[in-house]
Amino acid sequence: MTELAADRVTDQTGNEPADTLVLDSDLAAMARLPQWVDSLAVHHGLPEKTLFAARLCLEESVSNSIRHGYGGLSGSHVRISFSGSAQQGWVFIVEDDAPRFNPLEQPELPAIGPDSLDIGGQGIRLMKAFATSLAWEETPTGNLLRIAFAPPA
Repeated sequence: MTELAADRVTDQTGNEPADTLVLDSDLAAMARLPQWVDSLAVHHGLPEKTLFAARLCLEESVSNSIRHGYGGLSGSHVRISFSGSAQQGWVFIVEDDAPRFNPLEQPELPAIGPDSLDIGGQGIRLMKAFATSLAWEETPTGNLLRIAFAPPA
């Protein structure tokens, strides 16, 4: 994803939040994600429940790209884009240049219980539970995950 420039991260007009955020492949860069999602929620009218679900799914997806896809190595990027409306629903797309990984093909893990010591590995389950739909596709350079949320009924 070397064609992604950092200047695409910020809105040039100052009025409307940018619909694309490009983060370095560094967990510290994720600190920008919640503020960006919150500004989109205000501008595009995401309900509180959808905002919560979007935050959870994006944190999970982006942190997985950085930790597992890039192996924690800096120097690459994760691109998150947004589109949608209160009438049609909202879609976030997470793209990376990491090795192919389809989270939807992963085996279902057993649910964690109160006595479980290992709480890791539940992110895909959470994304499936909170998003209306998830769709993955391989790109010429990596992965694209589409995370959709339906408008309120």
